[in-house]
Amino acid sequence: MRNATRLLKKCQPRVIVAEFNYQSDFRDRTSSLETLMAVVQRMPQIRVIVFYEQEYVHQFERLRSRFPLHAALPFPIDEALLEAALQDIPSL
Repeated sequence: MRNATRLLKKCQPRVIVAEFNYQSDFRDRTSSLETLMAVVQRMPQIRVIVFYEQEYVHQFERLRSRFPLHAALPFPIDEALLEAALQDIPSL
């Protein structure tokens, strides 16, 4: 995650596609994705699409309530929904 946040300071992509991995051993957050989202929330031009496991939807919703996401797709990924989310991003 450190490498990803460092890279965001150098270049800002139009879209980031990431996976939510629930980590129960974290005391203050649910996933390392929160670290990335804390940086990305200051870059409103970047859209974030997150994949998540349905069994962790409750934990994922905690993240989703705190950070703006362009789209969230459960596994297994529906290719048509992913394509629709990508098509909905300006200038892609």
